[in-house]
Amino acid sequence: MGAHHIIVVGCGIVGALTAHRLSCAGVNVTVIDALEGPGLGVSAASFGWITCAAGDPGIPSRIYRSRLEAIDNYAVLDEEFGGQICAPSKGALVWGSNEAETLDWAQRHEARGSVVRLVSRTELAAMEPLMVDPPALAAHFACEKAVDVQDACALLIRSACEAGAQVVFNQKVLGLDVSKGRVAGVRLADRIIAADQVVIAAGAQSPVIIGDLMPEHGVSMSLAALISLRADAGKLAHILDGDGLEIRSRKNGEFIVASGVDDSQEEQIKAELARDVLSKFRLRFPAILNPRVTSVVIGQRPFLAKERPLVSAARDVEGLFLAACHPGVILAPEIARRITDIVIR
Repeated sequence: MGAHHIIVVGCGIVGALTAHRLSCAGVNVTVIDALEGPGLGVSAASFGWITCAAGDPGIPSRIYRSRLEAIDNYAVLDEEFGGQICAPSKGALVWGSNEAETLDWAQRHEARGSVVRLVSRTELAAMEPLMVDPPALAAHFACEKAVDVQDACALLIRSACEAGAQVVFNQKVLGLDVSKGRVAGVRLADRIIAADQVVIAAGAQSPVIIGDLMPEHGVSMSLAALISLRADAGKLAHILDGDGLEIRSRKNGEFIVASGVDDSQEEQIKAELARDVLSKFRLRFPAILNPRVTSVVIGQRPFLAKERPLVSAARDVEGLFLAACHPGVILAPEIARRITDIVIR
């Protein structure tokens, strides 16, 4: 298997996990990324919540099932890495604008297979003692997990390298080489790297790289922001989603908040997001000392057109594959498994 050479373009969570799986299966892998290290693209703007609770319980059964399987997949991956993949968390606490909304949300998710327990204001205050004025009712999704995505990418790529993978950072892929209807390698500024197969897992850059070779890619973009805060003391035990604030603690003691973004004027957006998040944070957690925003990162999330597969093969170029989707972090283990199955097959 070692003589067979696969290039993975992109070292976010999908690319890093794919490289890890392929390398551990004995495949000769080279990972290429335009940035200076793993997980610095859209993965750096990822909240990393492995969840069903945050999504609509009315989605199709196969999609909901894939989210439930993702939670199990990350539990297995975390065990494989000795507890280093998942951030410490006791699950997720979610609430709506009133008790009826929270109850409905919990019941609908429970009916789809999620493990959900309703908690009262008193219990919630005990579970998250730094929160003031907790809601009267919340839903506890105890099995849900969180991943510090950039750290996970670094762990995964280190494992891939230990298994024999090569990595090339700070190199933009300028194009793909094709010979007799088959992908033959990738073109960089200073050289061409030959390959038997190429997997494009470069997030927002994927459509640019595949160009006219895969016009049916079906990838579109949506902006998202990740706001990081530090404080002199304090930590959350759960992922919290309520009152317009989606927040959790990271392993390193930071707090991170996820937010959607509607506009493209990044610097203005960053300043507004920082002010809004800090204001909400102070109101909700006044006992957390001296909170301050340390960064606001905006990334472009790749969305696949409806009914597009998680891993698609180019119609007219043999050996060329696209792995791009949202939620990429949640589905990364399944994407990596599918690619590994294709290559080993």
